[in-house]
Amino acid sequence: MKSRKILSIIQMNDSHAYFDLHQEMFWQGDHAVYRPAGGYARIATIVKQIRAESQGRTLFCDCGDTLHGTYPALDTQGQALIPILNSLGLDAMTAHWEFAYGPKVFNQRVAELNYPMLANNVYDKGTKKPVYRSYIIKEIGGLRIGLVGIASNIVDKTMPPSYSEGISFTLGKDELPPIIDMLRTQEKVDLIVLVSHLGFPQEMKLLSEVHGIDVCLSGHTHNRLYNAVLNGKTIVIQSGCHGSFLGRLDLEVEGG
Repeated sequence: MKSRKILSIIQMNDSHAYFDLHQEMFWQGDHAVYRPAGGYARIATIVKQIRAESQGRTLFCDCGDTLHGTYPALDTQGQALIPILNSLGLDAMTAHWEFAYGPKVFNQRVAELNYPMLANNVYDKGTKKPVYRSYIIKEIGGLRIGLVGIASNIVDKTMPPSYSEGISFTLGKDELPPIIDMLRTQEKVDLIVLVSHLGFPQEMKLLSEVHGIDVCLSGHTHNRLYNAVLNGKTIVIQSGCHGSFLGRLDLEVEGG
């Protein structure tokens, strides 16, 4: 009998540089109420608690829209976030509004982070080569986990040209099957986790066409999914916005 392994996945998406506790809207029956939520201090506390509960068998990913959104972030081109994010113990991120500072500045921020920026769909216009790593492999609690990133694909299509100077974006769909196959057959991973900023509708369409992803961490559309969504065999979560919510997915993995 194959042994079961436990993993807790934590997701942050679309926190938009909301540093502090702030008023957040919640539905109570048929009307809205407001109460304090969020802030990176609370996020850090919750993550610490989950890590203690799971005895370190924890994966923590950020789906992007993190380094942009409030005055302190814009005034420092995202640099004010770096020490905070580096203290959270994140494993990987992908991006969207981070490109608003221009790719060169964003790459400076990426170099300052102590975890990787993943995107299988961002290319240098001159060399045609990928700008970022498409995937990494993490070993956590006896599990080999393949993390694959897809950045927002709209940066060079609907946003100012300075955001995508020298780079181009694809949907990332065509790049996925060979990566998934390589992770399964060569790297022998137990689990494939997609860290995406395409948005819930596009991700659901993609997952219906590309198979082999175990978990999709969704971003961009600010959906508060209080329960995981199943698309075929892929588990999808998205966790609101503005750092008011974290997503937590507890998995039992047996034989892949």
